[in-house]
Amino acid sequence: MESGRIATNGVELCYDTRGPADGEPVLFIMGLSAQMVFWPEPLLDDMAERGYRVIRFDNRDIGRSTLLREKIPHTPWAAMVRFLFGLPVHAPYTLYDMVADTEGLLDELGHDDVHVVGASMGGMIGQLMGGTRPHRVRSLTSIMSSNNGRWLPPPKFSALKTLVGPREKIHTVEEYIAFGFDMMARIGGELEQGEDLLREQFRQSWERGMHPRGVLQQFMAIMATGPLTPNLKQIRTPTTVIHGSADPLIRPAGGRASARHIPGARLEVLEGMGHDFPRSLLPRIGELIHETAERTRPPGTASATAT
Repeated sequence: MESGRIATNGVELCYDTRGPADGEPVLFIMGLSAQMVFWPEPLLDDMAERGYRVIRFDNRDIGRSTLLREKIPHTPWAAMVRFLFGLPVHAPYTLYDMVADTEGLLDELGHDDVHVVGASMGGMIGQLMGGTRPHRVRSLTSIMSSNNGRWLPPPKFSALKTLVGPREKIHTVEEYIAFGFDMMARIGGELEQGEDLLREQFRQSWERGMHPRGVLQQFMAIMATGPLTPNLKQIRTPTTVIHGSADPLIRPAGGRASARHIPGARLEVLEGMGHDFPRSLLPRIGELIHETAERTRPPGTASATAT
């Protein structure tokens, strides 16, 4: 594994890579409030073993990337009301800025184009990349995300509150792990998530540094960006939309909306999955990412994993 920091678009992004240096690059973009360590290690290792060059990074305002402190004029609830009624939401940045961050990362790493895999907010960033920078996206896999439409079914209140509601004071890593397990119980689905994986992810997240204000600013970025549908209609790259049937945060209708507006997109609804990565479904998710990448090759050409 290699790691480092790259300056781009006025911020520094922390990243790491694994897999063969000459493998086809796959960029993993994580979602709201989540550091790059929340990509399950078995999934990343699976892709590296398939022969891909795996790249993940901390978005701005999270983990070891640049942390910002900007003026936020709205509360989260006020921002959601303004979003719902089509009123402007003022935020320190939008998802378009985060797309520019991501493109700058690719420039510095020397990749003209990559297979993009995004989860939740990361799926929205990937969708925007596919629509606004199609030459940079070989294939797109959007997981537990949406088109950010105004009239989608709302999250369950208990699930949304875990991300944008008041936070209790947390003083130790064990308190943070307990908080994390409670959060995942609220946003997860019906399948076992893997207690050992979750414990390690929350432990690493605590040790790498917490920035609650960044979570709020990322949420405001989503609200300020507005619906993605006009951009989704411009995507021409092979696309798979993966969604859990039991997602209480971004309901399955969100994934269906993305797939409906992206020309030729394949929709895969995974039974029992919530807003999480159940251990039992990681092989299937890896296979879907690989199958999506394979769709970029003309018939009769060698697979990315051919030896």
